[in-house]
Amino acid sequence: MSDTDNLLTCPVCGRGKVEHNEHGWTCSEQSCGFVIPNRVFNLEMTEELVVQLVKHGHTGVLSLQNRDGQHFKAALVIRNGKVDASSSVHYIDGACPICGGKMRKTSKGYRCENSIGEHPSCDFMIPGIICNRRITEQDAVAFLNGRHIALEGFASNEWKMFASSLSIAEGKVKLESRIAKCPHCGGDLHVGLKAYNCANYRNTEHPCKFSIWRNISGHAVSVEEVKQICEQGVTKDSIEFYKEDGTVYYKRLQLTPEKDRIIMI
Repeated sequence: MSDTDNLLTCPVCGRGKVEHNEHGWTCSEQSCGFVIPNRVFNLEMTEELVVQLVKHGHTGVLSLQNRDGQHFKAALVIRNGKVDASSSVHYIDGACPICGGKMRKTSKGYRCENSIGEHPSCDFMIPGIICNRRITEQDAVAFLNGRHIALEGFASNEWKMFASSLSIAEGKVKLESRIAKCPHCGGDLHVGLKAYNCANYRNTEHPCKFSIWRNISGHAVSVEEVKQICEQGVTKDSIEFYKEDGTVYYKRLQLTPEKDRIIMI
């Protein structure tokens, strides 16, 4: 293994370091005997997979092959000091924002592993269905990794469709449609089906038409980018956009001096 050797402490004995040799990745402590073979269930163990396994105790779901040549999907885990396959529990790629525990996919959504068992120490979960919309694993992973994205397809009890974003309040996942203050009039900027719209657009006395399209030249504008525009006047980084002929170009989104619309710079 490369210079990551010095960072990987043996997950079994806690004393030795995981080192690469001709047999695979082994613990430097002779009395330990922990080893990750070069191939596990006919899968080549790359450095990336080894780091995941040693640091987190599991990998994501992988395509594996048993001794009979049958293919199956499972995560690799460290069990009783050895590398094994675990198809009984599906972990998703993200940590619990409350306690840092691993997140499991369950029949009712995505739960912190520390909320399961006889003595739970955490109760965090992401419901699998919110306002008549299924929360996909991709949605959950993006949320857990701090990527604030606008989601559409939610529906009220009267089946009125709306868009929103996920947030955490008092340790619980909830929908948050308000994402920033309108830079033009100071009203609330909400997630809409096609754009981020000022709540004052229906104000009869002082209507505000400020909005930011959710999709601009092939780029899905994120909640975080909208916050940057509204609070700082410009996106932090350049964004990848596309022309009609497929040409890629990079620009930042910025408020006009009048703060009534956005432009590319």
